[in-house]
This record gives sequence, C-alpha cells and structure tokens, in this order.
Amino acid sequence: MPDHAHEADNPLQGYYDWQVTTLMLAYDLAEPIHGGDASLHRRRRADVEEEVRALTLAVVPDVYKNDPSLDWPADVMMDITRATLLRAAQVSGLASPA
Repeated sequence: MPDHAHEADNPLQGYYDWQVTTLMLAYDLAEPIHGGDASLHRRRRADVEEEVRALTLAVVPDVYKNDPSLDWPADVMMDITRATLLRAAQVSGLASPA
C-alpha cells in the first residue's frame, strides 16, 4: 500500500503528484522513451516536475504565493486543474500550443 504520511504534512502533495503523472503520460504519448534507460526517465520526470512548479506558480495569485499560511480556495485549484489539462492536451497533440 502507498505511504500517504507525507500528504498529512502537505495536503497538496497528492494534487502535485496528479499533475506530474498527467503531464508524464502526455509526454509519453508525444515522445515515448523506448527501452529501459532509467536516466532518460529520471530526466523527463525532473523536467516535468519543474514544468508543474512553473505552471502552478503562473496560475496562483501572488497573495497565496506570498503567504503560505493561506489555504488555496477552490477557484485557484480549478485554475490549476484547467492549466494542467490544457498543457497535457497541448503536449499530446490534442490541442494547439498556446
């Protein structure tokens, strides 16, 4: 069973994991990594994690970035979801790039 103890410390961890997984799958559709080259998989994951951070920071209003004690409201989370799904559609070729 997965260990979800880290999610108690950061309730957004599961959401971040979903974003990374969603974009990883989109990149796997667009540019499959053939073979078992672990270094290529690690590099892709690192690149996607950085992309998720940048995508999220671009969507989150400054007031929440500047005060980590504030809970992110539902509309911010919906904006992040939209941005993640749009980016996944762009990467996989289902939508035109921005």
